Amino acid sequence: MSKSNVTEIAKETGDQIRLYVYSVPKKNHDAMLQICSQFIDIFRKYGCHARSFQLDKTEPPEGFTSMTNAISANQHDEVWMDMESYRDRKDMKDVVSKIESDESALSLMKQYLDLLTPGSSPIREEFSRLKV
Repeated sequence: MSKSNVTEIAKETGDQIRLYVYSVPKKNHDAMLQICSQFIDIFRKYGCHARSFQLDKTEPPEGFTSMTNAISANQHDEVWMDMESYRDRKDMKDVVSKIESDESALSLMKQYLDLLTPGSSPIREEFSRLKV
């Protein structure tokens, strides 16, 4: 990969990432897709690059486990992942603070939580870019 490609990837993802992994009943797919789209718009408004993904149906290689096992999703659920990227930890704190003060974002969060698989616990983690 050329140095310019690496620089472009770094600009797009930043040095701080926050990931969410969660399960959604298949019947809630369209409603959750709409909410994720609205969240992406809100995050962009405050300067965060956000994306949502749905887990593909694949078999993990030997020695690995599937995320569906890690979050106890069943055949009636889909596994989704949201990724937010920030320039650095300070930028993340600033953006999150603004979003937590946004009434429309708080209302959207309640709707989001109501669409998750009942009894499930979403996973949220923060990662810092390794300087390799």
